[in-house]
Amino acid sequence: MKTILLPLLLAALVLPVRAADKAKPAAKATATFYITEVKCSSCASSIDESLRKLPSVTKIDDLSENTGFAVITFDPAVVSHHQLAQAVFAAAPVHGDPYVATLKFTIADYAKGDNAAKVDAVIAKHKSNVRIELKNKAKGEFLLSFEPLRVDGAKKGPQGWTLESFRSAIQEPAPTGLGLTLAVKSEN
Repeated sequence: MKTILLPLLLAALVLPVRAADKAKPAAKATATFYITEVKCSSCASSIDESLRKLPSVTKIDDLSENTGFAVITFDPAVVSHHQLAQAVFAAAPVHGDPYVATLKFTIADYAKGDNAAKVDAVIAKHKSNVRIELKNKAKGEFLLSFEPLRVDGAKKGPQGWTLESFRSAIQEPAPTGLGLTLAVKSEN
């Protein structure tokens, strides 16, 4: 009887582990946030601590007083870019001024034809969540900063502005999107 029960017991312990191994792994995204007011290692530590409170943030690289940016790895199905920026802003400021996280991106062919007007119309649809400033029209360079996050308690998953919804409005072919190329600046 013992010889039959032992293999069954081992199978009962091993099979759930194998099933878990086959479960779909969390999606990972990496984004470079440019962060103001990081003046010392204590500033970087405060931001790091605040970001790690978010679920799914698995890695924070290059955050220091010397870089001016942080490369953050996270699951975009769990938290949004907006939530990451809000966590940076919520970090306890060491020198009195809050930390502000921004994204930089380019849209190829922004200045050609009527593309600027079309992109500006997409940007206008996102103005309740983000401020997007044109830095160089000829190159299609932009700086995106975040409005304060308004959390919807009834919504599950990412809150606020998501890069994916913005990217699809720019990149998807017509009639869904504009068919332009959006490239988010990255330091990795």
